[in-house]
Amino acid sequence: MRQLTRLRTEMSIATAQLTARLLPDEPMLGAKLGIVARICLPDWTSGGSVQRPDVPTRAIPMRKMALSLGSAPETTRRRVKMLIDRGVLIASGQGVSLAATDANEALMRDYYFGIHDLFLRLIEDMAATCDLDLPLGETPSFGISDILERAIDILMAPIDTYRPVGSSPLAFFLWAALTVVAVRDVTYDPVLSRLYANAIPPDDIRAGISLRELAAALSLPYATAWRQMQALQDEGLVTRLGGNRWTVLTANLLNASVREIGGPPSQILLRKIREMALLGLDPAQAARHYRRGRPALAKFGLPGAPAI
Repeated sequence: MRQLTRLRTEMSIATAQLTARLLPDEPMLGAKLGIVARICLPDWTSGGSVQRPDVPTRAIPMRKMALSLGSAPETTRRRVKMLIDRGVLIASGQGVSLAATDANEALMRDYYFGIHDLFLRLIEDMAATCDLDLPLGETPSFGISDILERAIDILMAPIDTYRPVGSSPLAFFLWAALTVVAVRDVTYDPVLSRLYANAIPPDDIRAGISLRELAAALSLPYATAWRQMQALQDEGLVTRLGGNRWTVLTANLLNASVREIGGPPSQILLRKIREMALLGLDPAQAARHYRRGRPALAKFGLPGAPAI
């Protein structure tokens, strides 16, 4: 199950980088976009691909969005307004919807296809690094909407329900990225991933990264990242190494506030993958269904520096 957690977190951080490219200068807009994109998915995939509807028919009330995110209503309203000002969302008496415009259609195609392919990459990598017996439907009977609804559900579950108690969403974001860096050499190694499929890799093979590199990779101001990292350190969730490098060690993962948050979202992930298998998506053939090709792994490091 821990290997599924690693792959799921890789998908989450790659999605964050995707939304940072689409919505620059404000890293915490991605969760708001994800919730509305999930609600409006039937409108945008009714024709079997991704295209804007003539008229939006689905919306989510702002109050319900704030409740789902665990955010203050005013904070949610402020960030939703940013998305409205950018032409991504529109507000109506029913709530908030994706804007059905030509410009937003191009952005949402990038978003939906990006997440679609990231979920397929996760399934492909699961097949290569996990030993799971999944019942496979005889005849493929899935479309883009089946993949996307499960992909977005997987991304939203940790934000919606499972995150360290007391940590801000931004701090959780940094912490998740650190966990990706720490064990990437395990995650994509077919031997190590199986050796530590259900165990925490030892500290001597866990990697670190400088805060400046991490902040740049996540499109965060350095001062903001520093404040959040200090809060995480005070809570015992991260460890500072020599040379101003940071990581997540075994002791951090055994912290009471995070010990139980990895399992439930990964159980949801496994259920969603099983559902896709029953619809005829063979994990060993997942790469055949990419819309824009296998996405690159999330990059860490300043421009010109080698990626982790």
